[in-house]
Amino acid sequence: MAAGDAEVVEPASSTPTRRASRGTIAVAAVLLDYGGTLIDFERPDAALVHAYTRIHDELFAAGLTPPPVDSLIRDIHDRVEDDFAQHRRSGTLEEIDLVGAARNAYARLGLTVDVETLDAFLRLEQEAWWQGVRVFDDVIPALETLRARGIRIGLCSNAPYRVASLHDQLRHFGLHHLLDSVTFSAEVGVRKPHPRIFEAALTSLQTTAEQCVMVGDSLEDDVAGAQRAGLHGIFIARGAERRSLDLGRRKPDAVINSLNELPRLLTAMPEAYT
Repeated sequence: MAAGDAEVVEPASSTPTRRASRGTIAVAAVLLDYGGTLIDFERPDAALVHAYTRIHDELFAAGLTPPPVDSLIRDIHDRVEDDFAQHRRSGTLEEIDLVGAARNAYARLGLTVDVETLDAFLRLEQEAWWQGVRVFDDVIPALETLRARGIRIGLCSNAPYRVASLHDQLRHFGLHHLLDSVTFSAEVGVRKPHPRIFEAALTSLQTTAEQCVMVGDSLEDDVAGAQRAGLHGIFIARGAERRSLDLGRRKPDAVINSLNELPRLLTAMPEAYT
């Protein structure tokens, strides 16, 4: 296969193998994962120091006695991230309440903050993370091509952070106007691969599972989860050689290395298995 050619993968053994016909599926909509699919990110240490310096100063101005900035980052930001990592490792698909986790982290330091103040601190923290985000070069051209073809585009992401900041981040990076719907796990209360988040995303996108494909970089969360919910699952293997890619027992409907492959793929995918 030539580099850049999307690969349509044979269905998993659990999928019935009789085709309805040899035509192509009538794709009306695409759901996209966010992290690892549309963006890459790394920890923005300098921006976090700047944000937590402001938080430290505001706590001090409010008559509280905060620890030094590096301690605030360790005992609040990093503690909440550790709580999140532990939650993911637990395997539960109920989404974590990171706002509550942050409130508890401040309380453990003897810092009582009201709802509005906590929200402002979380906004500062999340906007600091924007400094560590990079939108992949193929994203905007691919989304513009899909929209020009009349395909509806939605985001379906496992993201338990402050919801307003998540939407602001999409606007900041010029993505929000290219999306017809946005569904975050923080809003739904469950994480992919739980079927309820796919159902919520389909409802928001005003489409059906039969007319929609899900594209993501997680074989379990994005591909297998979508397939169990009735969608086609497309795996994006950024930076991976297809020949060396170990899919295990999870069989996506197609594998791509770039979103630039997606518009052409959607005109060539075989019909749904019935």
